[in-house]
Amino acid sequence: MPAFEYKALSASGKLKKGLLEGDSEKQIRQQLRDKGLIPTSIEPINKRVKNTPGVNTVLFIPQVNTAELSLFTRELYTLLDAGTTLNEALKAMSQQAESKQMKRFVTSLHTKVAEGYSLASAMNQAPYKVPTDVVATIQAGEESGYLDKVLSRLAESIEQRDQLNKKMKTALIYPILMVVVAIFIVFFLMVYVVPKVVKVFDNMKQDLPPLTEGLVSFSDFIQNQWGWLLGCFIVIWLGFIWLLRQPKGRYKVDAFLLKIPGLKRFLIYSSAARWARTLGVLISSGVAIQDALKISAEVVTSAPLKKAVLIMVNDVREGETVGQAMVKAGFFPPLLLNLVRTGEGKGQLDAMLLKGAEHYEFSVETSANTLVSVLEPILIIIMGGVVLTVVLAIMMPIFEMNQMVGT
Repeated sequence: MPAFEYKALSASGKLKKGLLEGDSEKQIRQQLRDKGLIPTSIEPINKRVKNTPGVNTVLFIPQVNTAELSLFTRELYTLLDAGTTLNEALKAMSQQAESKQMKRFVTSLHTKVAEGYSLASAMNQAPYKVPTDVVATIQAGEESGYLDKVLSRLAESIEQRDQLNKKMKTALIYPILMVVVAIFIVFFLMVYVVPKVVKVFDNMKQDLPPLTEGLVSFSDFIQNQWGWLLGCFIVIWLGFIWLLRQPKGRYKVDAFLLKIPGLKRFLIYSSAARWARTLGVLISSGVAIQDALKISAEVVTSAPLKKAVLIMVNDVREGETVGQAMVKAGFFPPLLLNLVRTGEGKGQLDAMLLKGAEHYEFSVETSANTLVSVLEPILIIIMGGVVLTVVLAIMMPIFEMNQMVGT
């Protein structure tokens, strides 16, 4: 039964929003009227999604939050493992969903599954985008008949990915906060503190030291041109975002980041960890190795590294082993290479990939902490240098005045 998103007015004029299932818009309107509501807008939740099974071709579709996707996968596994049918499980989850996004998402899945679509096809047609590797894993589970077991492995994978993302964001909060605070401090000093201090020197008609004159000139420039400076900053920022959305621009930026010594290791380890975990889950779920390699490339965020992984697909298709293709890619850490070779020799490639993913996820956390520990003193020194420069520029004329009075 199709699901509709509605907006309606109550008898008191209060706007209400929600989801209802019905055969048509006419039936939904009647349901709302029976509840004493006046419908103002009724829209099928899949209206903006093309009905193309297996391919999500709509641009700018919002993506399901990783934490909520992890919770959804875990709850669905629990219900299926308890013997609940897929249709009943999705219906129960749609009724219990707390956020509007998940309620809309799960309701759309329930609607499509009730119409006869597979869960993977329903996800491809949902109003929210689901990562390609998640859809492929679920499709493999449905085709093999072990959807519940596949969902269990998938839930663990998504949970690990979510934890890694949270740890990385937490590690970066402090340096980012320091940069923002430093910018505000400099702006405050230049716009409010320096002009008031300079007025005292102007009344004394004293020649100012070069450092003080430079600071005064810089302060005047910021006060007079702050609008242009703000406009230039916004243009540069938007231009940078546009550049990152262009394949060639993104590739050049990522290639530059990979040349920075401390950052290179962090980027390689994080990409290797995500790639290894995704590939391991896909292979253990029954996805063909070539398809799994192609899908796993989607989780590699660095453009040069992603290109290298996609080349591996052709290498494996031509008869090379995964380990040989990884060596040719030229960026995988030695431990992961050894684990993959061992896994291929023993027929346990998926298990070795997951073991390597655990190791490098821990390494990513360590690298992030190391990177932050290096950035913190650098930022503190920079902030201290700026404040020291301002203080010296203000104090130097005062010292000269004291010397003149003393003589």
